[in-house]
Amino acid sequence: MRNMISSVLKLLKEDRSDSASFLYDFFLNPKYKVMLNYRLGVYIQNSKFFLHGFFLNILRYRMVVRRGCDISYSAIIGKKLHLPHPIGIVIGDDVIIKDNVTIFQNVTLGSHGKVNEELKYPEIGNGVKIYAGAKIIGGISVGEEAVIGANSVVTKDVPPRSVIVGVPGRIIASR
Repeated sequence: MRNMISSVLKLLKEDRSDSASFLYDFFLNPKYKVMLNYRLGVYIQNSKFFLHGFFLNILRYRMVVRRGCDISYSAIIGKKLHLPHPIGIVIGDDVIIKDNVTIFQNVTLGSHGKVNEELKYPEIGNGVKIYAGAKIIGGISVGEEAVIGANSVVTKDVPPRSVIVGVPGRIIASR
């Protein structure tokens, strides 16, 4: 149990420079609580703890009911995921999110949902910003430092440093 707590706190503290901001975030910051829930869930899921299913259900219930977030413990999330408004975020099973990504409220990262086809999930590159209401669906890749506009629906690969808007998502600029 002590190893679990120390490893989770180590992962979470990587984003914080001083203990005052760490304590503030731990007790008061909703975006921090969502990530704490995710990190604890991943640790418990990967452990050999005999009651892990029970605790995973409690953690998932707290995240879905209190925050409206459904983040799969099978998703791979890198360092410094920034969630300015962690409400209504859905992250599917095999989604890969790399470092320094910002995701706003009501964003969905999920599978295509086609019957009789293998489920594929998106991979989000370093430094990507995904604005409110965007949907990124299927086994696509979003390049580094790309920007996905609000309410965009992205179903095709996104090149690095590009700006995507609309339904369906289209490139309007490259940086």
